[in-house]
Amino acid sequence: MDKHDIIDARKKAREGERIFYTSCPNNGCWDSACILKCHEKDGKLIAVEPDDSINAGMCREDVEWESIWRGMVQMRPCSMGHAWKEELYGETRLTHPMKRIGEKGPGKGYFVEIGWEEALDTIAEKMIEIKEKYGEFGIFHTQYGSFSKNGFPLAKWWPASFGFWGDHSTSGHTAGENFHLGFDLTKAMVSRTSPALPGFEASDVFNSKLIIMWGMDPVVDWFGPTSYYMQLAHEYGCKTIVIDPRYTASCEVLADQWIPIRPGTDLAMLLAVAQVLFEEDLYDHDYVAEWVEPEGFKEWRAYCLGEGEDGVAKTPEWAEPICAIPAETIREFARLYGTTKPVHLQYFYSCAKRHLGEYSAAAAMLLQTMTGNLACPGGCQTGSALPTPGRIPTPYADFKQAPSDYTIPVLCNNNKLTETLACQKDFWEGRMSEEEFRHRIGAPTDDSPLPNIQMLIIENNYVNNHHDTNKRMEGFASTEFNWGFQWHKNQPSIEFCDIVLPAPVWQFEGMDQYMYGHQRFVSGPSGMRNYFVFSDAGCEYPGEVRSKEWVWTEIAKRLGVAEQYNPRMVDVAWEDWTTAQRAIYQEAYEAWAKDENGMLKRLGIEPKSWDEFVANPVVRIPIDTPYYPYKSCLEAGVNPFQTESGKIEFVSSYVKNNDLTKTRWRGHFDPMPVWEPSYVEGDIGTAAADGFYNPKAETYPLSLVTPVSVYRQHSSNDNNPLLREDCYRHGVWIAGVDAKARGIKDGDVVRVYSETGEMELAAYVTNRMMPGTAAVHHGAWFQGGGKKTELNPYGMDMRGAPNILLDDVHLPNILGTLLTAGLVEIEKIADGDAEGYGPEAERSGMRGAALAIASREALGEKGEAR
Repeated sequence: MDKHDIIDARKKAREGERIFYTSCPNNGCWDSACILKCHEKDGKLIAVEPDDSINAGMCREDVEWESIWRGMVQMRPCSMGHAWKEELYGETRLTHPMKRIGEKGPGKGYFVEIGWEEALDTIAEKMIEIKEKYGEFGIFHTQYGSFSKNGFPLAKWWPASFGFWGDHSTSGHTAGENFHLGFDLTKAMVSRTSPALPGFEASDVFNSKLIIMWGMDPVVDWFGPTSYYMQLAHEYGCKTIVIDPRYTASCEVLADQWIPIRPGTDLAMLLAVAQVLFEEDLYDHDYVAEWVEPEGFKEWRAYCLGEGEDGVAKTPEWAEPICAIPAETIREFARLYGTTKPVHLQYFYSCAKRHLGEYSAAAAMLLQTMTGNLACPGGCQTGSALPTPGRIPTPYADFKQAPSDYTIPVLCNNNKLTETLACQKDFWEGRMSEEEFRHRIGAPTDDSPLPNIQMLIIENNYVNNHHDTNKRMEGFASTEFNWGFQWHKNQPSIEFCDIVLPAPVWQFEGMDQYMYGHQRFVSGPSGMRNYFVFSDAGCEYPGEVRSKEWVWTEIAKRLGVAEQYNPRMVDVAWEDWTTAQRAIYQEAYEAWAKDENGMLKRLGIEPKSWDEFVANPVVRIPIDTPYYPYKSCLEAGVNPFQTESGKIEFVSSYVKNNDLTKTRWRGHFDPMPVWEPSYVEGDIGTAAADGFYNPKAETYPLSLVTPVSVYRQHSSNDNNPLLREDCYRHGVWIAGVDAKARGIKDGDVVRVYSETGEMELAAYVTNRMMPGTAAVHHGAWFQGGGKKTELNPYGMDMRGAPNILLDDVHLPNILGTLLTAGLVEIEKIADGDAEGYGPEAERSGMRGAALAIASREALGEKGEAR
């Protein structure tokens, strides 16, 4: 067979294929909306190619420097984007509704398949029952409860559920932004009541003279254009420093210098850098004079120089034994930082999402302020989700939902659902005071309603992905009735559903909306917003999988609100559902293309016909000048800093003038970043609960970090065989010196344990970890196949879900942060004592739930043969 025969054979094999484009924010990627060119045949996904919207028919970049500067680059998916086929057609994919027989929780019951009518009737009946017994706050919908919102789609017309204040990713930065910069992410990005947008567009990093990645690993943990542009900036000569306890992929690819630091000691180094900037007069006097409240600046200066109450200068020599960084390294870093401009200092989420991490996040923002790098081309605000303005108006599909004046109330903090479930019974039965209950859950005011959650609607892997998973699982098991949508039969969250519905994979199956009402015209929320892509209907739904919007419409019918919720689709038969949805999107595009206000013409956009558009559904315009933090405010002459003084406050007026225990924060905080918080006393002293100097470090001496992996986004794709054992070895990272002290060799099965949980896991012995630290990558699915223990009531975790090891305690500090670090110990398991770990055990675990379900398909409700 010559090459022509091979080409002809490939052409024949691809006859009948259809190409469609989509995006995959289903991974949870924050600032990217990558473009996937997909091949479908006979209703199934055949292949995924990269974006080819710049060079038609080719996935290569191959554009000139000016086009790169102006953001005219292709949005190519990561490894997960290319691996979705195995998610769609995996052997564990859930394709039918199921109900649980027995108690909730791993090992306590099993599922049997049921029909859609039984599933929907039962769900609607239970919703009515729970609401009648416990009120509208007896139901909680887990999807998108952050940013003072909630994802329960029927609430406007059938009031139920509630919202959270706060969020997950940026939770450690929120306090610093609020208290010192007067920035509220919810007002800027959700309610649109603030014009202050502190983000940057990816190409703005080309304006930077120095990039500092503090706890940031963009090669791995920031998909999309920002990572790509940081790599290009380094390639073209921008110096890069990485500060991290691990020698990460970004250290290897990007760093001119790696500074290893003890986890949780970042604030000490930040204070020492400030001390050098003050002592050697390296700060930006003009910027400080214009934008900084002077009295608080003097007070923090005095504190750093040792002229305050504690009398201790926060010198590099003071910080050296704390951070394990030589004083001369800290001093030279401070001098380089203070004499280079502009500097893009990205103090990333991981460093702040730990005990007292809010202080270090705030200090990083104050350093950027001191040096004049907070709001300038090439600078960085160094916190938040970094939102930027959109550059293109997108079409809007109007489903004609009825208006409503009902607003879902906010009842507690985003990261306190576990605590709410754990203590709500004590409160409602009179064993806990209302004051204590409000403090534990982060009630936003003293008169806001209080929850009594007895139904959880679980639309994601919500049980698995937060701190103190064992406590969380107990809470989810305690409710009267739960239901939700899941992808796989062996997802940990499925074990806590009484009825589980098969979830569609949004970007490939059907035409559903995505998060926060995000429709099928998709652009990233930040990073690069000069384009959008239409995510077209792709593959057929497998088995009995249904559109989520169809499900909600059917439930709305049973609750009597379907005409309000989805009037244009309420009478559409299931067989015509996707076609009807797509027609509404076509209507939206054609109305947009008329350009009645002339906006598209001014942007240089010439709309195509609908058929031409869906053949290549990417609309992109060049960026004139990349967005930098607060650019829109500064150019309009609007003050972006909404503090009490109207300035950046190094000592927060809000904190000084308010009792935070009576606010949504429900805890204590000092008005400026300090190493020794005034309210932390007793045996703990000044040590954070996850710090090396906390007394419990004698029992749990290793500082655990839980970085993300390039092979999954949160817990999405941990079940994907293309991204598991053969290419990714999930284990606990431990430094060579620590492994030797414990008699551990690379590949040994070890027990990793803390105050809150334990797991068996393979050890990865590596000098990429600094001594005294350990790492277990985030997102692995809890697999309770081991023996039950006091710490693990649902069984020893045999996969390595790191949230098992992390506590959820905040008080007396303010609430809000999702904790991602803690103290652990690691011990070798004697040969023969391991309960089964490794690739074969993992693959067996992937199949386990499916086999358990299949083996009971012939059983009745009592387990008796039919």
